[in-house]
Amino acid sequence: MNAAGPKRGRPRRGLLPSALTLWSLGYVLVGVLLATAAAWPVYESSRALAVGIVGGLLGMVVAVVARVLRWGTLLGALAAVGVYLVVAVPLAIPSALTSVPAFLGGVRDAVLGVVLGWKQMLTLNPPLGEYQAVLIPFLVVMLFGSFVATLLVWSGGRRAVAAVPVVVAMSVFGIAFGVSGTSSPVSVAGVELPAPREWLIGVAVFVVSLVWLIGRTRLQRAAALRSVAAANISRRATPAWLTVRRHLLSAGLAVIALAAGFAIAPAAAGWSDRSVLRDEVEPMVVVQEQPSPLSSYRAWFAGGMLDTPVVQLEGDPGAVDRLRLVTLDAYDGEDFHIDADDRFSRLPRSALPGSGRVTMQVTIGEGYRGIWVPSPAGLAEAPAFSGERADALADGFHVNTDGDTAITVADAPGGGEGLVPGDRYTVLIDAPGKPGDLTALQGGRSTLDTDRYPALVEWAEMQEQPRTGAGYLEVIDRLRSRGYLSHALLEDDAAAGWISALQQSEGYAFAPSYAGHSAARIEELFTALTEQERRAGADAKPEMLVSAVGDDEQFSVAAALLAQHWGLESRVVMGARLAGADEVPGIPACGDVCTGGNMSAWVEVRTSGGEWIPVDTTPQYAMLPSTLTEGEQLPEHPTVPEQARSEALDPPQAQSDANNDAPPLEEPASEVLAVLLPMLRGVGLGLLALLLLALPLLVLLVAKSRRARARRTAADPEVRLAGAWEELADVYADHDVPMSGQGTRTQRAQSSGRAAAQRLAALVDRAVFAEHPPTPEDAAAAWALVDAERAELAKTGTRWQRLRARIRPTSFVARTRSLRLPGFGARPMLGTLGWTGSLDDRKKGDS
Repeated sequence: MNAAGPKRGRPRRGLLPSALTLWSLGYVLVGVLLATAAAWPVYESSRALAVGIVGGLLGMVVAVVARVLRWGTLLGALAAVGVYLVVAVPLAIPSALTSVPAFLGGVRDAVLGVVLGWKQMLTLNPPLGEYQAVLIPFLVVMLFGSFVATLLVWSGGRRAVAAVPVVVAMSVFGIAFGVSGTSSPVSVAGVELPAPREWLIGVAVFVVSLVWLIGRTRLQRAAALRSVAAANISRRATPAWLTVRRHLLSAGLAVIALAAGFAIAPAAAGWSDRSVLRDEVEPMVVVQEQPSPLSSYRAWFAGGMLDTPVVQLEGDPGAVDRLRLVTLDAYDGEDFHIDADDRFSRLPRSALPGSGRVTMQVTIGEGYRGIWVPSPAGLAEAPAFSGERADALADGFHVNTDGDTAITVADAPGGGEGLVPGDRYTVLIDAPGKPGDLTALQGGRSTLDTDRYPALVEWAEMQEQPRTGAGYLEVIDRLRSRGYLSHALLEDDAAAGWISALQQSEGYAFAPSYAGHSAARIEELFTALTEQERRAGADAKPEMLVSAVGDDEQFSVAAALLAQHWGLESRVVMGARLAGADEVPGIPACGDVCTGGNMSAWVEVRTSGGEWIPVDTTPQYAMLPSTLTEGEQLPEHPTVPEQARSEALDPPQAQSDANNDAPPLEEPASEVLAVLLPMLRGVGLGLLALLLLALPLLVLLVAKSRRARARRTAADPEVRLAGAWEELADVYADHDVPMSGQGTRTQRAQSSGRAAAQRLAALVDRAVFAEHPPTPEDAAAAWALVDAERAELAKTGTRWQRLRARIRPTSFVARTRSLRLPGFGARPMLGTLGWTGSLDDRKKGDS
């Protein structure tokens, strides 16, 4: 029997190191796959999958070779750098393989991308695809991350545990450099789980790391036990229920942590907006320095600008019917401008293949210079600039989140930023779909500050239209038909050009109008409409209701505010209509050349499906405004008495004063809450994070406490005595006191070199093997020795060492013993998660 043992033990001694190595390498490989999955939304390209998997495998191979050949860390790192330089261009920058100069440029980008590639990623609009060198940072993370992780897991000892943060960091790359939005929530057991993809990746990283740590510990212990067995030292098997309890405890630890995250995730998702690194990198400084383009709208029609080319277009526009200059989505009562929360990012220079796309060439004319890049909506890729400034214009090109406003912040000759006359670029545009229909759109409650726009609200209510898309379009038709087009306050030389053009088409008569689109100017417009309809009556002839004078600057803002009053989302767009657009009298569409006289402003309304539908707002100019006075004979069905009565019903001054006195009483509370709520939210999120991090430690503390209580309070004194010995062995394991796991109690106590262990071993042996059963006093004496020894060990260490001993899981892992199940003649490697010890030991026990 003794001869047979070593024969069976020798192959096992050669297999176990390989099993431990494969187990550790498998953990790194799974970490590579999870990190690749986490980075998919950033790129959404098959090339990114190749970079993640191949780069990770190369890092692992370099680390394995370095360990097998016994290279030092420095030599292994140099080898990893060499592999990176060799594979970076063909793997991450395939566009650089077209020629030798392109290849050398790719090598340069691979070197510089280690430092500069991160910023390029943050200023691009995801998905990034294979644009230039954006895959370089991902390759760096995967290759060198897997290299470091493999070195750590191979090293053994306590350093191997440091591989867990490295593997976690590899997965964090895809989250930190990803998009602000998360995956759509799903419902699980009646509970809505936000960001399920991100949650699953995080859970997978946690579970895989936990399983690897447990499996690694048990594989190492199994190897140590086989070494003892090879020396023919007999061992007593641990009862099966103890092993099962260890596994249940480990599983419970993971389940509790996952359940807590699942339960808290829905509530935590609403406490704070998701923020990623790219949210903090924007060219908004230049954008916010620009005046509102709508404020200078009338400059297009003044003097010689009317016929000066703004842009020249080449190519077939197809179904593209509008050229955008800028999209304005925020109004502060003074100007329509770009919202400060908008984010601008780069657009890849190469797009994935698509059908029905349109290519156009745009040349900037003498009538324009600035940061706004005229282009149609739906850019598939960044424009291809040409000329001496091509590289600078391309580097400065950005688009906003929706891709509706394009800018370039490149320095311009003569000062400033942006485009100048003569700049040229080619745009690739996704084919526009079939225009949506606003008529069936359902409105909602007004999102407008009605107290600030009483005239607008009154005129809108006078129209008696339903709060639907059809009702809104009818109101806009009435607004345009009751307005009158005018681009100037004075009929002078500066206005002669556009006046002459309108006179030639319809016999235009000049009417003065003020510029600007502030709340006061818009209220003035609606006041004129309201007073005219009040005097003329709602059923008056159309020419009797014309009273508001202005141009696209005022009427586009008025239409946008009316949309908000209808509960619809709206914005203002400046640009020009192309030949394919519907004809709008007063502002002609442009063909090959767009001049100042073709520049227009319109409003866009968002449908329930997220599509923006343009609505033209240019007023008519065929019917002159009419002036009605009090007492004049009105058309049929006059409404003067009813409206006069409504004018007299003003709120009493006392009531107004009382209402004005009320808000200041609540103002201090609201200010306090405005300051405290963000602080409380931050504190709450921090405490929640600390609680989740401390949850496994709390579970360990509770488990140790319950284990000691169960041993101390057992009904049988003999069981309490045996429990005291087991408790002391666990205390030694948690405090790193060496004590053999084999032999009798006396032998194990002597191996520890602790007098308390020897006294307790003698007491337990005498009580257990005595002729008479032990008494409760014997059990109490044994536990007194355990408590005294625990206190003595606590005095010898620092506060941190005492805390670490309380939360270490060593005593749980060290108690694992082999467990033989009927019908299993051999054990697979993964079985070491549950059982330790060799098959030889169990056969010896059976014999």
